[in-house]
Amino acid sequence: MSDAPLRILLVDDDSLDRLTVRRCLLQAGVTAAVDEVTSGAEALQRLGATSPDCVVLDYYLPGEDALALVRAIRSIAVEVPVVILTGRGGEEPAVALMKAGAADYLPKAALTPERLTSALRHAMELERAATARRQAEAELRAQEARFRTLANTIPQFAWMADVTGAVYWYNQRWYDYTGTTLEKMRGWGWQDVHHPDHVQRVVDRVRRSAETGEPWEDTFPLRARDGTYRWFLSRALPVPGEAGAIAGWLGTHTDITEQKEAEAERERLLALEQEARTRAERAIRARDEVLGIVAHDLRNPMNAIAVSAAAMVQLPLSEAQRLRQLEIIARSAREMDRLVGDLLDVSRIDSGTFVIRPARIHVPALLDETLQRFEAQARGREIALDCDVAADVPPVAGDRDRLVQVLSNLLENALKFTPPRGRIALRARPLARAVEISVEDSGAGIAPDDLPRVFDRFWQADRGSRAGTGLGLAICKGLVEAHGGRIRVESTLGRGTTFHFTLPRADV
Repeated sequence: MSDAPLRILLVDDDSLDRLTVRRCLLQAGVTAAVDEVTSGAEALQRLGATSPDCVVLDYYLPGEDALALVRAIRSIAVEVPVVILTGRGGEEPAVALMKAGAADYLPKAALTPERLTSALRHAMELERAATARRQAEAELRAQEARFRTLANTIPQFAWMADVTGAVYWYNQRWYDYTGTTLEKMRGWGWQDVHHPDHVQRVVDRVRRSAETGEPWEDTFPLRARDGTYRWFLSRALPVPGEAGAIAGWLGTHTDITEQKEAEAERERLLALEQEARTRAERAIRARDEVLGIVAHDLRNPMNAIAVSAAAMVQLPLSEAQRLRQLEIIARSAREMDRLVGDLLDVSRIDSGTFVIRPARIHVPALLDETLQRFEAQARGREIALDCDVAADVPPVAGDRDRLVQVLSNLLENALKFTPPRGRIALRARPLARAVEISVEDSGAGIAPDDLPRVFDRFWQADRGSRAGTGLGLAICKGLVEAHGGRIRVESTLGRGTTFHFTLPRADV
């Protein structure tokens, strides 16, 4: 959203619900000027006097028909998106509201700062796309009108033919364009300036009209004197002779190249609009998935904290038992902190606010520091950790903490999927302008169909385990790309998986 205050018309008869919306905007850091009204009539009156950026509308206003109100709002302010808030409802009213012109539909029970701001952003993006489409269509209609005026005022290519369709006269515009002469074009010589992909079709239609006497119309490209082609709309009418017989034909060629190009511009715009809508629909699904997963992953540590806290307050515990409950609370808090940290990283990566503080980093020291964090865990599972750094590996330019985060995520994944007495290797080698670091394991590998999805958010190879958030590899990709590098994966079922990522050299 822009730096200017967001102008929101909030239509809700419940003061607590209006307060909730304001709090969500405040907690999300959105600077907004919220104009509150409590009825549809007030909303329509306010829209007639002001032009908000968005309307947030309660679905169940007393005595109001939500569908009719949405249509009325859209008729008054066609470029203002409408986001619906509802305390109850399902898929059917949501679909009806979207058809009536609403941009999004949010249950009040699940309203959060993130979800509200996401809905507002989505609604405004959709409306911008729709506005651009309307402007493009208006411009296209204006271009078509200008073309018709031009075709009526500027001399066209004109020609005359005998009753068989053989041409015997052209105007000067034809010669100026084609660079030909009457001797070359006389009769059926005009075929020479037609595009070879179209000429036979044109000849067949001309002969058919000559036989039937029906007016002829066709579109085709004609070659100019410089060898290029332009599209023309050609029409010919029979010239009446004695006793109703046809004496010949009078025809014109009108240049329609700009119109053809405009139609291709419109098709491109429609394709872009469809692409934007598809992205928006994917964003809605991703948003709902995020909410579901966050709720699930936060619930477990929150429940553990609640149970342990209740035990410490309600039960007579020994000192050892009390310390055990405190340990559970601390571990659960760390799990929640990690999940929140992952979600914040993803949000910063998406918004472009993720900050990298690059410094000159010695690669062997970076790998050694990271491996030390996992030595005890690896020994406990009888997994060998190897480190192989080429002697000529130069320093890299990067943020040490974030690179440790990338390596830690990859090593945690490797340890998770490597069986006891397996092996994990950490390697580094120089490239022309970068350094490639690899994490290789001897686990079960990843199925070929799953490889394209490993960096997707919330995707997990073992979907049933719910171990972790499924954000680690997506964050790794974002961190590596924020450094100007690339990350990829290779895997063979039964033989293991290797992740490779590159970092820019500090000396380049």
